[in-house]
Amino acid sequence: MIISCLDSYDYIQAVRQLKRGEKLSDIDRLLLFNCWEYIPFTSTDSRIASSGPNSMLFVENFYDTILTRLESALDEAPPITTLSLAYIFERCNQLLNIHNLSCFDKHAPQIIDRLKKMLQNSQATNDNDDALTIAILEAFYNLTKNPDIRPIMKKRQLTSLFKKYISTDMGEKRKLALGILAEILDEEEINNNSHEITAFFVNELKQLDPNGYNPHVDTTLSSLSGMMFREK
Repeated sequence: MIISCLDSYDYIQAVRQLKRGEKLSDIDRLLLFNCWEYIPFTSTDSRIASSGPNSMLFVENFYDTILTRLESALDEAPPITTLSLAYIFERCNQLLNIHNLSCFDKHAPQIIDRLKKMLQNSQATNDNDDALTIAILEAFYNLTKNPDIRPIMKKRQLTSLFKKYISTDMGEKRKLALGILAEILDEEEINNNSHEITAFFVNELKQLDPNGYNPHVDTTLSSLSGMMFREK
C-alpha cells in the first residue's frame, strides 16, 4: 500500500508542489515524508523475501522507477527550491544505500553526473545562492559515505571541482568540500594536501565542547579517519 502511494500521480504532484515552493497539504506531507518511513530500505528484507520472488521483483522495480522519477525531477526546468532539491537528494541517497540494489549501477553514475553538472553551472554563473550550493555539496558529501559510490566519484576526477571552495570560502561550503575530498582523494593527492585538510578537521575537533554533544562530531571523525587510513 505504501509503495502504491509513492508510485502514484499524487506523489508526483506533491514533489512538483515542493519544487515550486507551494503550500503542502496534509496529504502531500504524508506522501512526501511519512510514507518513506515505512518502505523497506533493504533488498533482502526477510518480510519481502518470505513473500516470494515476485514480491522481491516488484519492490526492486519500484526502486528503479522512483529513482528514475526523482532524476527526471532534477532535469526539469527551474525554478526549483533548495528545500525540494535537498528532499530529492535525500531520497536518492536513501535508495542508493540499499544493500545489493539491483539498479545501483544504472542510477548511481547518473545522479553523480547530474550533481556535477549542477555544481559546475553554479560556479560558471557565479551563482550567489549559497543555500543551493550547500545543498548540492551536502548531497555529494552524504554520497561519499557509501563505499560503492566513492569509486564512481573518483573516476570522474572531481577534485578540482571541490578544491575551489577550499581557498575562497571559510564557511559551511569549505567544510563540506574538505569532507568530500577527505573521502575521495587517493593516497598521492592526500599526501599533497594532507596538512590543510588535517589541520581543518583537527581545528573542528578543538572547537567541540567536551561537556556537550555535537551532532557533527561523528562525520568529522569519519572524514578524518578515512583520510588517515588511505594516507598510511
